[in-house]
Amino acid sequence: MKAFRRFAIFTTAATYFLIFLGGLVRVSGAGLGCPDWPKCFGRWFPPISYRHLPPEFDPNLFNFSLAWIEFGNRLVGLLVGFLIAVLAVWAIAKYRHAPKILVPSIIAVLLVAFQGWQGGQVVLSELAPFLVSIHLIIAFIIAGLMVYISQQAYYLEFQDTEKEAVYPGWIKNATWLLWLMVIGQVIFGTRIREAIETTIEQFPLVASSEIIGKLGYVKYLHPLWGVAVVVLTWIISYSILKKSRAPSPLAWQSAWTMAGLALLQIVFGLVMIFSGLPEVVQALHLWIAGLMTGMVLIALAVVAHKKER
Repeated sequence: MKAFRRFAIFTTAATYFLIFLGGLVRVSGAGLGCPDWPKCFGRWFPPISYRHLPPEFDPNLFNFSLAWIEFGNRLVGLLVGFLIAVLAVWAIAKYRHAPKILVPSIIAVLLVAFQGWQGGQVVLSELAPFLVSIHLIIAFIIAGLMVYISQQAYYLEFQDTEKEAVYPGWIKNATWLLWLMVIGQVIFGTRIREAIETTIEQFPLVASSEIIGKLGYVKYLHPLWGVAVVVLTWIISYSILKKSRAPSPLAWQSAWTMAGLALLQIVFGLVMIFSGLPEVVQALHLWIAGLMTGMVLIALAVVAHKKER
């Protein structure tokens, strides 16, 4: 089990790295760096000069940097897909008796296959905002499954880790609510990004500092919902740390990490509001949202674990 748990954790980290790369691809405008699928300008590797372009491709569409950024994202995606497939085969071969590992492993590998196909549709649609958002949400679901598998492997290896822990009776339902709110916040965030892209298309000369002012009601809903998420996160984290009896090390780690990620989201949100949407900050804001969904899922499994044993 130790080897499987470590491999699951490595795969989880690789999945979150891929999410970060995907965010960089989106905010850098590299999504169409390779305008075809699965090849890149008709080649299995991006061209390194204009003379390597097939005659049917417009040279004006070729950007060396963007092509290699997008191609690198595809290569990492392929590697992560392979890791998840190995994890699923491992679970089928060795852990058929553990449905909390077997079932999410199978679901994850099926979602990876769908994600690969759907990524091609995103490119062929020329980055239709709705399809891009669906691609992101599926990535978060896959990452959540990896987190869950890693944690369940940990509990199989250390079965008495929550033996002495007692958590407040209300905290399980509150953590469920927090997880749903974080997912909702991610959806609102994708709506914000869609609105930004639409605004840039409609007003190509508008300054980046003025874009948020043109987003409509969603520019208020997203930060207000975010404040609610932060408040509930801190209430739950404080309760795990101070109102629980003998919380496990995993509970401590998840509580402190959730509180820290919530604080970082506030900081990055304020930077984007007052600094004109810096691309790197957008990517970090998105990535931390993904980390937050996974960490809340860990906390949820922690507070629910004793009742399930």
